[in-house]
Amino acid sequence: MAYYQTPVKAMPKGLCEAILDFCRAPHAKTLRGLIRNVRESLHAHCTTALLLDDVTRLKMHREDDQDTLDLIRDLMSLNVTLVLIGVNIPGSGPLREGRHDPRTGQTVLSPVKRGRSHNDEAANRTERRFDMINLDPFHYDTPVGIAAWVNHLAGIEDQRRLFRAAPGMLTDGTMPEYLFRRTEGIVGLLKRLIEDGCTKAMENGQENLTIDLLQEIPIDLGNVPGRDPGAGEVPVLKDGGGGATPKRRRRGRNTVFDDQGGRPAADA
Repeated sequence: MAYYQTPVKAMPKGLCEAILDFCRAPHAKTLRGLIRNVRESLHAHCTTALLLDDVTRLKMHREDDQDTLDLIRDLMSLNVTLVLIGVNIPGSGPLREGRHDPRTGQTVLSPVKRGRSHNDEAANRTERRFDMINLDPFHYDTPVGIAAWVNHLAGIEDQRRLFRAAPGMLTDGTMPEYLFRRTEGIVGLLKRLIEDGCTKAMENGQENLTIDLLQEIPIDLGNVPGRDPGAGEVPVLKDGGGGATPKRRRRGRNTVFDDQGGRPAADA
């Protein structure tokens, strides 16, 4: 299995080099040579799955991104399963806007709209080549959803190595409900909150996660390197962080002494 993260500004050469770096294979000097090296390297390593993360960063109004998508489609001809991962894929450039059809279990996509793209049919050639699987956030409105959330927290709890971590640290009392309210059931945000909480617990010697400690930690993905807000990778939370200082409203300019213009001389 090979993994590659799509950069904010993707290029075919960068995609090939990232795959070759993962496989620790040499780089050719030309794009054609790089593509040949990728084919040979994937075959030599018996690669069965190629994971392309953050694929929604591809924007069809950029020519380099269109060329990168063409290369991805070319890789589909290899004996390897491509897994494209991203946030809001139905509304992204490579797939256009779509809706889920419960009868067929597939995504129905709207006709191509003319825009600034050099190749408006690029997305149309991609949507027919794979099936989409939705991984929704956890839910906290049914017994089944609550049980799944608590089981997930129990799995995280088993992996924590804090000295004073007691059984039920993340699963007892109101902690599951608190964590869900803070993260809205999004696994990535939960991971960030728990990691920052563990770091703070080790730094202050508490060596345990409590609501009071987590309340002091804001969830802010805007300062994480490599995140692209335009691709939906920085979600907006209703409760972004417990101890985050709210932004003050900027005071408007004092206009008391502004010259509003006097009355015309004829009216004086």
